[in-house]
Amino acid sequence: MRKLLFLFSVLFAVLGSTAGISAEAPSVSSDTITVAASTEPDWFIMDGRIEPVDQGSVAAQTSGRISAITVDVNDVVPMGHLLIEITNTSQSAGLDQAKAAVKAAEARYNDAERQRLRLVDLVKKGSISKREYDSAATEAEAAANVLKQAKAEAVQAGENLGYTRIVAPYAGVVSARHVSLGETVNPGQLLLSGYAFENMRIVASLPARYVTQLKDDTPLKVIFPDGQTLMLPQHQLYQFADPVSHSFTLRANLPKQTTPVWRNGSWVKLAMPLPVSPKLHVPENAVLRQNELSAVYLVTEKGYVLRQVRLGRQHDGQIDILSGLNTGDRIAADAYAVIAQQGGQYAP
Repeated sequence: MRKLLFLFSVLFAVLGSTAGISAEAPSVSSDTITVAASTEPDWFIMDGRIEPVDQGSVAAQTSGRISAITVDVNDVVPMGHLLIEITNTSQSAGLDQAKAAVKAAEARYNDAERQRLRLVDLVKKGSISKREYDSAATEAEAAANVLKQAKAEAVQAGENLGYTRIVAPYAGVVSARHVSLGETVNPGQLLLSGYAFENMRIVASLPARYVTQLKDDTPLKVIFPDGQTLMLPQHQLYQFADPVSHSFTLRANLPKQTTPVWRNGSWVKLAMPLPVSPKLHVPENAVLRQNELSAVYLVTEKGYVLRQVRLGRQHDGQIDILSGLNTGDRIAADAYAVIAQQGGQYAP
């Protein structure tokens, strides 16, 4: 109905101006506003996406069959939680064998060292030749090296056994499962994927024309889908532009959370403050809109006159006026109410 009244008023204005039709100037109602300039801060708003700072996948580091899977996709797990178990028969046997080798190497080393120590006094007294002592010392050194190698192999065998128990490297959310129970895995095969929910951040693309306006201490405001806002004092701007969009990646860290509140992949708005400059704005109801035409009812000595305006950003029930009005102009607070009051007639 409002669109029909608006079209009728514009058509009547055109016909009246071309055919010489005149009408009595309508009275101006008291429901008017005076256009004034304001210096409210303006914001450049970007689309941002929430992503975790730490995310990745765990892979098998040993061969075996999956014997247990304790988590599934979307599970929230604490740090150190057991995720997957792999059969460890061969790994346990390898560790036992390595421990036995260490004991044998220790016995050999102890025997060789005792023999060397006995020959120390004898070589000083001249009871044995220096050659015999050197041979015993060489044997003791070789036994020490064998013991060192055996201990290293025992450590490696213990690591291989530990690889059969996959635990969470940090508190996080499981985002993907790549294996099933009973499946045989090999080293390097992906098992689970997830991300840490404690540290999240906003990632957005900043056009090149705004890069110089973003300072290191510029606070950013994130606007969540439910309308909540949060100021972020720290951010990081990439030093290089995307080769396709020619924009710069902007990242801002969210406060640390103990439970998953901000969800990975959610879209938000990231706002950057712009330099303050005087702007004109009017209520939304004061503007008539039809396709590409936007206008307001300007109060003059003859009554209301339809004035075309160019609109800017819309926010908090107000619309910025880029051109068409000046400070101090009086306009109707509700343009459609003026049309209804005039019965669809336009007063030139």
